[in-house]
Amino acid sequence: MDGVLLTMTDGSVIDRAAREAFAAFGAEPTDEAVEPFVRADADGLARACEPFDLDPESVWPAREWAACWLQAREMAAGRKAPYEEVPDALAGIDARLGLVSNNQHHTVGHALDRFGLHGAFETAYGRGHTVDALRRRKPDPHYLDRALSDLGTRDALYVGDSDVDVEAAARAGVDSAFVRRGHRGDYRLDAEPDYEVADLGALVALLED
Repeated sequence: MDGVLLTMTDGSVIDRAAREAFAAFGAEPTDEAVEPFVRADADGLARACEPFDLDPESVWPAREWAACWLQAREMAAGRKAPYEEVPDALAGIDARLGLVSNNQHHTVGHALDRFGLHGAFETAYGRGHTVDALRRRKPDPHYLDRALSDLGTRDALYVGDSDVDVEAAARAGVDSAFVRRGHRGDYRLDAEPDYEVADLGALVALLED
């Protein structure tokens, strides 16, 4: 979703979500404690919470709900929105579509509702709000496998804008397309995608060839 369908969420939004989560438990975290909650580093959550005698299994869901709320506000303000070509591109793809994102499932659902994109996708998954769900985010193919099962196929092309997308596609045994938008201009991939395009309009042209 992010970087493919919608513009990226500003990093300050996720930083605020992390700090609000700690504040909900009466803690004022250091920058060092906030870092793994911003980077979504599952292994670092316990170390970050230890000085405050907090349970990451409680603080992490609070961070996720705060991120959902703050991203919804970004969408309402027009700071997070679909890329210009997205509606026409989705309409021009002659294939059944599913959406799999590392963003929260509630954020995915809100975005599809707000921007009228629900009808384009037969199935959609974001991550759950637990630490266990965080560990299952891409490149783990867990949610991608669920979407493929919903669609009843393994003949698929997974479209993303990062290494984890290319790796998740490989683990799921499907092809990958890397979208190199402006924010990925100098991004270096560790793995080679099957295709590379500038945006979804270019992807439609590729599929039509």
